[in-house]
Amino acid sequence: MIRHPRWVVAWALMGAACASTIDYPAVENPRSLILADNGAASRWRALFEPYPTWVSRQITFLSWRVPDKAPTLLAARLLYSGEPWSRRITDTTNERRWKASDTETRSAILREIRWTRDPALVEVLIHFLAAETDPGLVKSALMDLWMISPEKTPAIALRLGDPRLKDHLQASSVASTRQNALSFLIDTCGADSPYARQCIEWALLRATGAERNHGITSLERGSVSDLLKPAIIRLVDERRRGELDDEGHAGLVLASSRLGADIDHELAVALVDVAVSGKREIAAAAATALAVNVSWQASVPLTDIGARAANDPDPVIRHALLNLLLRLNPAAAAASGGAASPWTTLSDHRSRLQAWEWEQYVK
Repeated sequence: MIRHPRWVVAWALMGAACASTIDYPAVENPRSLILADNGAASRWRALFEPYPTWVSRQITFLSWRVPDKAPTLLAARLLYSGEPWSRRITDTTNERRWKASDTETRSAILREIRWTRDPALVEVLIHFLAAETDPGLVKSALMDLWMISPEKTPAIALRLGDPRLKDHLQASSVASTRQNALSFLIDTCGADSPYARQCIEWALLRATGAERNHGITSLERGSVSDLLKPAIIRLVDERRRGELDDEGHAGLVLASSRLGADIDHELAVALVDVAVSGKREIAAAAATALAVNVSWQASVPLTDIGARAANDPDPVIRHALLNLLLRLNPAAAAASGGAASPWTTLSDHRSRLQAWEWEQYVK
């Protein structure tokens, strides 16, 4: 179910009733476009200059001065992939400078499309997304498409977010584009939608590094646990093989913080392994996740946890593990905390509280 404000639907319906037409032969050959208005013609040519000025103003002028041709003009310049029109043999404009000005111009056109929201430009945007690879332009075009045709956009976003698809788009080869597509699908369709879930599955179980961490960060706590669990198992396996880098450590911390209340035995054992032998960040995160969410049916070894809680010199790790022991076995927490430790007092209190709860249950 796609979620979007009612005003977006209203705009789309209003536009459908007065959709413009596009001269596609002119789009194929922008030089063939002849504008009778000299002011509009000069501004149209200015969009193909290597050093354009006041691009947004030129585009707005064209939309106002020749509204019947505006969709064709916008489409023609957006899809143009050639050289600047006025380049001379002695021109020192290099390819990098032209690419920067061309990107600026097409970005301004996408903003104009977002403002006008002409339904005639839907197919133009789909064609643009099929060929463009610049992450910023792709992100902008995807938002334009959603504002005009929200029903078609999720399928396009999926083809940007999952490069495994047979009909994936070119931009899906860029990690930042895949991340943008995933964020878009979660925001508009929800993490449980088929489109978003497929992109989440790619990010969590196929991608690595910053892309994987972005996918984990995009999740709310307790959501898509069937995908989050294998992602954590994968990270723990990488750690056991000595392949876990800094991004992987951050991913394990993030994934532990997103766990819900359904930690099973396999996941609990993996997290205990991290809590007992991992570095400070991942050990504390794993212990905290277990302390908050561990199931009473998931049996985990207490000996190793208690040993590190009693002997580790790092107070952050000790307190995280003692908090876990307090949930699992107050007596073990008291033994690891030491006679003079506040954790011992808290453990005694917890034991009495559990005894009282049991007595009330028996009554």
